[in-house]
Amino acid sequence: MVMEGRFCWDRRKHMGCCGKVKSIAVGSVNLATGIKYEFTDSRIRICQGCVYNTWMSAVEYSAWLLTHGIEVLANFDQLEKLPMLPKHEQSKARRRLYCRICKCYIPAKARVKHLKCPQGMWR
Repeated sequence: MVMEGRFCWDRRKHMGCCGKVKSIAVGSVNLATGIKYEFTDSRIRICQGCVYNTWMSAVEYSAWLLTHGIEVLANFDQLEKLPMLPKHEQSKARRRLYCRICKCYIPAKARVKHLKCPQGMWR
């Protein structure tokens, strides 16, 4: 069993689509409740300096998901296979940091211990 913030689960069962949903939920709850680990800030800093980051508003991200709707559903556990998110700079307010490759919201993903960077940048 693995403790992730306030949640505990068996990592061996953490696979496929349902595993991704659980990771998203854990990361989001950890973010909302302020749970951080010793590696959280360094992961976020790495992503802020990465060429594969993008800054998108919730509306822009939702529009991308809708545009790629059936592909997203069919490949939910392997979003890296889908086209990259569009590149945007942090020039506008209310934009959030995402990974163009894995499509994750970085501040939430950085708070889940077992998740990895698709480019192997997180140590």
